[in-house]
Amino acid sequence: MWLAIIAILILLFIILPILVLIPLSFTSLNYFKFPPTGFSLKWYQDFLQNEEWVECFFRSLEVACLTAILAIIIGTLASLAVTRINFKHKKAFMALMVAPMVIPVVIIGVALYNFYAPLKLNNTIMGLVLSHTLIAIPIVFITLTAGLKGVDSNIELAAAGLGSKPIGVFFKIILPQIKPSMLSACLFAFITSLDEITVTIFLSGTKTKTLPIAMWESMRNNITPTIASVSTILIFGTIISFMLPELFRLLFRKRNLG
Repeated sequence: MWLAIIAILILLFIILPILVLIPLSFTSLNYFKFPPTGFSLKWYQDFLQNEEWVECFFRSLEVACLTAILAIIIGTLASLAVTRINFKHKKAFMALMVAPMVIPVVIIGVALYNFYAPLKLNNTIMGLVLSHTLIAIPIVFITLTAGLKGVDSNIELAAAGLGSKPIGVFFKIILPQIKPSMLSACLFAFITSLDEITVTIFLSGTKTKTLPIAMWESMRNNITPTIASVSTILIFGTIISFMLPELFRLLFRKRNLG
């Protein structure tokens, strides 16, 4: 009982400062004051009418979508190799796959900046996608590895014994069973890319500015409640993204039981 109460208090302590931004985004004032003295949607309107904000928002969505696609492909192949193939130095390979999660992102940013400079990948969409993919791969790898371990390998062996090729085994046997894990991994990669700022600071420029970078510059130069409205949009977008895997998992389980 006490453990549950302590856990709830810690959770509230972490979440409440974030939730304060939501009412502040509807303030009628030109500065932050909590609680807000009036209700207005003008800061959401200001965000939608600001070409730079909207351009950065859609650029972030583009980079996040490409990152999710690339990370899910690489993560799936790596997870299949770990769970279905016995090879030397498997532990070293797994450590390499999760290394970007352990290494500080500042170090990754500096390393990628120096690596991309001769290749002219700095200040390019491709450079951002590759760097965000590097950061998202560990999450995809861990999620899909856990999902693949729950798949009965005997069914795969039976399908292969009946003449099915490895590609056919994957699409007909494995993929239907790991769809919820793949969806979760894809959404995690998308959110990771959408919120990434540290590495992006090193690699982006005027042509590739993302929404987190625009928010960072806004907070440094001129803080207005517009930043609260953008943050609120990202908060609800993240909440919906986390709810979708559970919804699809319930639908998948209901269909199997039916």
